[in-house]
Amino acid sequence: MNRKLEKPNQQLEKLEGYDQLLIDVKSVLEKARLRAYKAVDNIRVQAYWQTGERIVREELKHKDRADYGEKVIESLAKDIGLSRKTLFLILQFYRAYPIVTTLSGQLSWSHYIELIPLPEEERNFYKTQTIKNSWSVRDLRHRIKSNEYEKAKKEHKLDLSLPTQLPSPDEIFKDTYDWTFLDLEENHTERELEEGLMKHIEKVLLELGKGFAFMGRQQKVLINNTWHRIDILFYHVLLKCYVVVDIKARSLQRGDIEQVVEYLTYYRMNKIEGDRDPIGLIICQDKDTIDVRYAAGKNIEDIFVAEYLPKLPSEEELKRKLEEG
Repeated sequence: MNRKLEKPNQQLEKLEGYDQLLIDVKSVLEKARLRAYKAVDNIRVQAYWQTGERIVREELKHKDRADYGEKVIESLAKDIGLSRKTLFLILQFYRAYPIVTTLSGQLSWSHYIELIPLPEEERNFYKTQTIKNSWSVRDLRHRIKSNEYEKAKKEHKLDLSLPTQLPSPDEIFKDTYDWTFLDLEENHTERELEEGLMKHIEKVLLELGKGFAFMGRQQKVLINNTWHRIDILFYHVLLKCYVVVDIKARSLQRGDIEQVVEYLTYYRMNKIEGDRDPIGLIICQDKDTIDVRYAAGKNIEDIFVAEYLPKLPSEEELKRKLEEG
């Protein structure tokens, strides 16, 4: 008996509500991709800066040899798989930004490639304008070709200052933190994670960003006649509030949100006059396991959830994670 085969492109039955579902799913996946790419690119910028710093430090040890830097680049290009062009860019990058705190998490490596060849004042002008106006790499390249710096200078409109208003919490907290410097085993425990963070607290503060002051670990608080311990406590000098950090060497669970809500209630009730409400930061291995908006409820503006990278993901791992959604 002959059976009619269904064509691969035959249109499926139109399901009620499917159009909106499709839009929502595409939006979730696209945001995940952008977040992952941005996180990895920020880590690349930091890694390239550290690489440049290390090479320059070694060059200074052997400044008596004029050809030492060239020989180092040739050897590294062969041994680590980066091109000589990329390594020279990395060196230029470090020399243009020798102070790591002048780097911006809002700029990608592709942005910096456009900025590196420019003289210092011109470079600072375009960096400032890129951050203020959220220019894409294409926008930045076009503005440079259009000599916008020269035009602004001629018209006495040269603005090299970033906005002075206090940052909002959304600008402070990241989606992903690079903790690859901890060198953790794949199946590490929360105790090992916390001890590693305390051992490298200076690097932790650098990765968190400006304004964080370390207050202590395993801070005891009395809630409903029961003693609780907060993993790590910070005070943010710009936001003027306590930051309660709860770390999890696993995926996020609903109970984690509820626990942090209790901590925030405690610090909210005991805050000093002039301080803003405390902020909770949960840092875990996978934050997409529950919907934080519903779990946090009215506390959503004061709770941030981020993931940490115990090691830099390979391209294959990144692609697999994106495919898993």
